[in-house]
Formats: sequence, structure tokens, C-alpha cells
Amino acid sequence: MHRNRNKGFTLMEVLVALAVLSIGLLGMAGMQLFSMKSSHSAYLQSQASYFAYDLIDKMRANPVGFGNGNYESALSTIPGSFTNCQTTTATCSPDQLAAFELTQWKCALGSYENDPVCIAPLNMTTVLPNGDGSVVRNGVDVTVTVQWQEGSNTESIMIMAEL
Repeated sequence: MHRNRNKGFTLMEVLVALAVLSIGLLGMAGMQLFSMKSSHSAYLQSQASYFAYDLIDKMRANPVGFGNGNYESALSTIPGSFTNCQTTTATCSPDQLAAFELTQWKCALGSYENDPVCIAPLNMTTVLPNGDGSVVRNGVDVTVTVQWQEGSNTESIMIMAEL
């Protein structure tokens, strides 16, 4: 007696293997997408932190402007007029320098990129989508908040420092 054995794969086995492989590839693509989203979120958070600490450093370097309250600003406050302290002929007082640095900071965050104050004299490159910030001073303590839009959520960081 000679048995007839099938050799090779049947079409059903190939289809099952293809389905398992497809599900695995979809899972890998989903993990890659999640990884990219998390990486972008971390990038935005690090940029927000950079902007907050940068302004705090500028306040430390200008104690007179800080002491006079010229760095204070609320969220959704459009940058005001200022003396451009970047030009070589500019001689700015500490208060004018504080106003200039605060305007630069607000423009760089992103929400005011189309405001005339931010366009012509500063030519700022914005980083945070719909970014905005606030500075609250309480004596020598300062709280800098930076917020931005990430998808449908508003994200924010808050940095407190003693100057």
C-alpha cells in the first residue's frame, strides 16, 4: 500500500499566514505612528521649556526691568509697541529692554506671528502651534507659563523661579 501524501502548502494555509503577517505589519505601523507622535510631543514640550527658561535668564540679566514689572504679561495679551534694542544705534533703558525681550518672546511663541509688531521689525520664526505665554511676578518669585496647541488639546508647562 502506497499512501498519497500532500506536499507543499494549501491555499488556505497561505491565506492564514498572509492574514497573520498583515496584522503584525499593521501593529508595527501603529507603534511607529505612536512613536512619531510621542517624539513630536516631546519636541514641543522641550521647545516650550526652552522658551520659558530663556525668558527667565533674560529677567535675571535685567534686574531693573524685572523689578519694575516690565516682564509681566497675561495670556492672550498681544505684544505692544517697543524700542528695537537689536539695532547697533539703539541705547535702551532696562525698561525698554524688558519690553523688547518680552515682545520677542511673545512673537516667537507663535500666536502672534501675523501681528504687525512681530512681522516687520523682528522677523521671528515661530515654533509652537498657537503658542502663548504669561509671566506673573510676586516679589522676587516669577512664574512663566507657556502653552501651545497639540491636536485638539491645549498643552502647557509652568516654570517657577526665584530671581
